[in-house]
Amino acid sequence: MNRLVILCILLVIFSVDAQQQTRLPLRDYFFETWNTRTGLPHNSINSLAQTQDGYLWVGTWEGLARFNGQEFKLFTRSEITDLPDSGVRALTPTSDGGLLIAGARGGISLYQHRQWDTQPPAQAMVNHIFKSKNDNLWLALENDGVFYRSASSTQDIPIIQNVSAYRIIEDPKGVIWAATSDGLYKIVNYKPTLMTPQQGVPDAPVYTLLITRDGRLIIGSERGARILNGGLFESPHPQLEAEPISSLLEDDHGDLWFGTINKGVFRLSVDGLEQLDAKNALPANRILSLLQDRENSIWVGTNAGVFRLREAPFSSWGKKRGLSSDYVRTVLSHSDGSLWIGGSTGLDRLHNNQISHIKGTKQGSPYSILSLLEQNQGDVWVGTYTSGVLKVVNNELVPYLNRDNGLGSNEVRSLLFDSKNRLWIGSAMGLTRVNTDGSLNQFTNEKELPSGFILALSEDNSANIWVGTGNGVVVYDTQTDVFNPVEFPAEFAAQYAFGFYIDDKYTWMATDRGLVRYQHSNAKMTILGRELGLPVDKLFQIVPFKDSLWLSSNRGIIEVNYKQVNELLDSKSNNRGTLAFQLYDEADGMHSAQANGGSTPSATAHSDGTIWFATAKGVSTVKLERLKEATKIALPTIVESFSVDGKPTSLPIDGETIILPPGVTRLSFQYAGLSFIMPQRLNFQTKLEGFNNEWVNRQNIATAEYTNLPAGKYSFAVRAAYPNTDWQQNHKVVNFEIQSHFWQKTSFKLFMFFLFVVVIYSAYRYRLYRYKQVEKELTSRVVKQTQALQEQASAFAYQATHDQLTDLPNRRAFDGWLADNFSDFKACKKSLAIAIMDIDHFKRINDGWSHLIGDQVICEIANILKAHCEGEQEVARWGGEEFTFVFPDTSAVQAQEMCEKLRKCIENKNFSNIAEGLSVTVSFGVSDSGDVDDYDRLLSRADQALYKAKNNGRNRTEVM
Repeated sequence: MNRLVILCILLVIFSVDAQQQTRLPLRDYFFETWNTRTGLPHNSINSLAQTQDGYLWVGTWEGLARFNGQEFKLFTRSEITDLPDSGVRALTPTSDGGLLIAGARGGISLYQHRQWDTQPPAQAMVNHIFKSKNDNLWLALENDGVFYRSASSTQDIPIIQNVSAYRIIEDPKGVIWAATSDGLYKIVNYKPTLMTPQQGVPDAPVYTLLITRDGRLIIGSERGARILNGGLFESPHPQLEAEPISSLLEDDHGDLWFGTINKGVFRLSVDGLEQLDAKNALPANRILSLLQDRENSIWVGTNAGVFRLREAPFSSWGKKRGLSSDYVRTVLSHSDGSLWIGGSTGLDRLHNNQISHIKGTKQGSPYSILSLLEQNQGDVWVGTYTSGVLKVVNNELVPYLNRDNGLGSNEVRSLLFDSKNRLWIGSAMGLTRVNTDGSLNQFTNEKELPSGFILALSEDNSANIWVGTGNGVVVYDTQTDVFNPVEFPAEFAAQYAFGFYIDDKYTWMATDRGLVRYQHSNAKMTILGRELGLPVDKLFQIVPFKDSLWLSSNRGIIEVNYKQVNELLDSKSNNRGTLAFQLYDEADGMHSAQANGGSTPSATAHSDGTIWFATAKGVSTVKLERLKEATKIALPTIVESFSVDGKPTSLPIDGETIILPPGVTRLSFQYAGLSFIMPQRLNFQTKLEGFNNEWVNRQNIATAEYTNLPAGKYSFAVRAAYPNTDWQQNHKVVNFEIQSHFWQKTSFKLFMFFLFVVVIYSAYRYRLYRYKQVEKELTSRVVKQTQALQEQASAFAYQATHDQLTDLPNRRAFDGWLADNFSDFKACKKSLAIAIMDIDHFKRINDGWSHLIGDQVICEIANILKAHCEGEQEVARWGGEEFTFVFPDTSAVQAQEMCEKLRKCIENKNFSNIAEGLSVTVSFGVSDSGDVDDYDRLLSRADQALYKAKNNGRNRTEVM
């Protein structure tokens, strides 16, 4: 009996709000999830809060995150030393706009006016922090219990000890309630009383508490939810009687939300109890926190990220909601208030939010529906993909006309009953007309049509039939029985005509190059395409609704203003502006932005004020009232950061003025409109008083920059608005002053005049003195230039005999030394040996790595040769990858031994510092002067020895 009383009371509470507001079923909410992949520091969302400035705050085990609708800004211990702990356990907004933050190690901080104020820490992990009406701070501590801290003290006074406290709350009478592992405590005058099972409280830990707007206490425990009624706690719903409840929320409708330990979220409303869990969109079934923001979106903190439910402009119907198919091609608004939805696996009727399937199959398989049509009597006709035309009779699909009995093709994309009650059938193989006597007329591309592929049919006010094909448009004149082509101008480059909308003055055509307007009075055609700002080329269907045209496309639904479109198309000015449009897609609630076309009707306006679109993932509907409601919500605007010459500068507290030093050249403001419903659609205006007192449109750009402002006082203001609405009076102001340079002051100018006079006199005296110094300077300059020329000549001489890359002697130097000394060695009968070294497979190094790597290899080998040549030995770079050596007083055998040492040293050298996987070997050819008479012969023999080494496999030394 008591339970029935509670349910009746709840229904009364709910019904009061329900009279003023409508609620969506959970299935109609638009779901979004954020986690570590999208900017959060951790996936366990311990607490959620929204501060008075509009920011959403998320507490996790790895820090604090602030959300502005577009991105998360992270606050961690590495950046904010006053952050209490890395693990943020509790967030509590204060009445004066601050935010209390409590952590896993007992730390407490107050964030207010962009400043962090560290509070004395608690002795254990803070599960919840709460400020009572008398400004006492109440703390729910893990394992330690409940404490309070007086506003005039920093000492924590124990109230309940040796338990885990989870949440504390104050009711309208000033009574403090505490949820603990022992159960529910009632605290009056700082004295606790444990509620007992005789009072209806489960003998189990209590995790969470809620005071409803009418002052009623609800608890969530390990053994279900309870609501206090007349001194006794009763279950609000039988299904919640034993369900472990971890979090509670009352939304703006008065509905109650219950977060559970392992079954997701429940909502209790006048519509009954609804459940949302991981099977239908939640990231996880463990709920840690719940919040409703000022835009009425519901935020759910789970152990797998934060989840948001919002009333998006669009909602969708698919197989999960009862449709036969997710791939919908056509949707028809019926005169009886129902909607007919045709997809790839059948036909459905939607009426009063209930789906019924239309019976009928072909050889056991469902029909694939392409087009729909309502006859004047209310009968529904159906065009299919492979079965021709069907008719719905007694809720069943009955074959009517197909290829076997006269239809040109079974693929039927458009149907039309004209004003003479003749049925026109547009198929993939031409146009068929079924006359009232049952006879058929066939029209094909061989005679009357530019293409046999028919996509759209429509009748104008003069009873003429407009035919959209895969290759243009024709109009059937019912007076003359003649098809007249409507040829698109060549510059349009349009070919396919997917849909028509005909009004008194124009025929509008959705084509593969934009929206074409045909004027009835003069047959003039204009096109709204990308050149005028349309975001896509290909349009499928045109739906007029009030003062807008709604256009379906593969990239979403486009809304344009009918009047503005006509003004753009009528303008003869080259500078006629661009189109203002709204593009709706998945972010607005559609399951897929791919609207389907090529069959009619693929979109329709319904009698209840909704517009429906066939998409690749169900049928999507938009209710314009939802769009209007969203734009009525107050939109906070905030300046997030202020940079001076690229360096961040602290923003002032409201009313303060920032003093900037003289000489600043660039000021940059980052701002945001704190909307979580349509953040990507917000428009901004800025104004800098003192520079330009007019508001400047920024569209959706969230940055304003100013350069080279003169000294003076300024006020920067920014405001935001939703699309197609008036600007809200929500602007934020930053006052700043750029100080003057000292040279801009009057005293400095007087000083400069006096200084000018002094300088003129001094310049005269200096000029006399300078003439005397010129002669000395010229003399000194001649001496210096002579010395510089000598040094330059020496440098040229050095460069002529040395290799620029390795700084070794070059071939000229080597040849000169050999020519100058060979005859002396022969005359003294001394042995003179030479060697020519070549880097093996050097071309592979250049080709396999690069010429730059090749140059580094040459330099590295040159360094090795320099380090190992001793005494009178000479080494030179002979050219390319070849080096030459001179060994005075050395025989060929001795020189061979020296070369072998060099070869092995290079072979064992690790070249990985130059390139990964690179190894280098060299080959030597050695000869001496024993039996040769000139140095040319000596060189030739060394070269032959090198050639022999290469022929014998390289990486070796040969002697000739």
